[in-house]
Amino acid sequence: MTLKASLGLQQIHRLAMTPELRQALGLLQMSAIELRDIVQQALENNLLLEKAEDGEESPPGDDMQVPAPMESEPLPTTQPETAEEPAVVEWDSADVDVSWGGGAEQDLPEHNSPVDVSLQEYLHQQLELTRLSARDAAIGTLIIDSLNDDGYLTASLEELRQAFGGHDDLPEPEEMEAVLHHIQLLDPPGVAARDLSECLCIQLRQLHPSAAREAALRIAKDRLQELADNMHAQLCRQLDISRELLDAAVAMIHSLNPRPGTALASGAVDFIIPDVVLSRHGGRWVVELNPAIAPRLRVNTMYASAIRRGRNTENADLGRQLQEARWLIRSIKMRNQTLLRVAECIVRHQADFLESGEEAMRPLMLKDLASELGLHESTISRVVANKHLATPRGTYAFRHFFSNELSTDNGGALSAVAIRALIRKLLVQEDPNNPLSDDRITKELVSRGIRVARRTVAKYRESMAIPPAHKRKRLTTG
Repeated sequence: MTLKASLGLQQIHRLAMTPELRQALGLLQMSAIELRDIVQQALENNLLLEKAEDGEESPPGDDMQVPAPMESEPLPTTQPETAEEPAVVEWDSADVDVSWGGGAEQDLPEHNSPVDVSLQEYLHQQLELTRLSARDAAIGTLIIDSLNDDGYLTASLEELRQAFGGHDDLPEPEEMEAVLHHIQLLDPPGVAARDLSECLCIQLRQLHPSAAREAALRIAKDRLQELADNMHAQLCRQLDISRELLDAAVAMIHSLNPRPGTALASGAVDFIIPDVVLSRHGGRWVVELNPAIAPRLRVNTMYASAIRRGRNTENADLGRQLQEARWLIRSIKMRNQTLLRVAECIVRHQADFLESGEEAMRPLMLKDLASELGLHESTISRVVANKHLATPRGTYAFRHFFSNELSTDNGGALSAVAIRALIRKLLVQEDPNNPLSDDRITKELVSRGIRVARRTVAKYRESMAIPPAHKRKRLTTG
């Protein structure tokens, strides 16, 4: 077999990521606080950009005002074009995770110390330093964003796989598993585990090999229930080890952190500032941006007019700043409009929850909103990331309103949030001297027409940090 060189033409359809598109996508996934920092930085560095005061008139297309409250009519995703404004960004034209940047002159963000950042931010910083491919890094980002405050991955890998990218380019289950194992090697030890057993095993494998570690691994993997019940003699027989070795293994397990996500928690109180505010007016829900933190920008008309009158090489830098100012204003407008559209759609789906509480939470997936709004699932994922909605019932993360569905005997469906609320209600009403076991809870739910397995009930109970029946009885008796 011989090889020879040849010339040929090949047509390839590829997305060119311009700085403006990167900026628009980055702004879309920012919280209001992050956006405020970016706006402040832009005001300091761009002479053409200035704040628009309340009630101040400004030329059309140059200012960025907070959109009007959204009621029944969704806001458009784009604004009319003017001759001097660049083309509209299509959110679905780029299915990648990017960070905000205005061009090559932008400096990389400084990495904060672990105590100054959230768990997700800390893991993202570590992920940026790895040599994963762009596809694996995007999977890793999705996994990290799905971790709860304790550092556990509560969503299944199959659910995350379906939520990743387009349906024609889904990663293989083996890809998801490989990236998850990579995330589990990051700091803090034990992060991204799917249950307590896996969390402890991850931490133990990072310790120096010893007989006590091997015994602790066997206990953490298969014998946690016996350990919780203090069945030390039985553990010695099952593992065929001495009591001294068992005590060393148990001490090693007790030294681990069952909630690795809390390792980054500091003594300071984190205050949540909502991005969107929900209020009730005239019997209707009204959704609007939080006016206290929504940025209001405009282009300095005097400088802009001067640039139009004297287009020469001396004004090249000011011309670049004018273009960047217009793009920032337009990107923020589009971000706010898309954010309001998604928020309104969530409120429309979860109106029963807002009226009656968590037991009325409806099943909702990212793909449901994507289909209804004509956007890509990745766009919806960016919008709901790091965003909070203030409601009369309290302030909730956007992701709180999304959950899987469980079928009922009457053909309906309940969300996982509603099932957890029902379980919590049953446990609150239980007899302290005769607490409900997982089997009894399952039978009670089945009697109400809710198809649920005992292992699902146990998983939901554990996710609410509620101990099993025998431990609840032990706590009440003494």
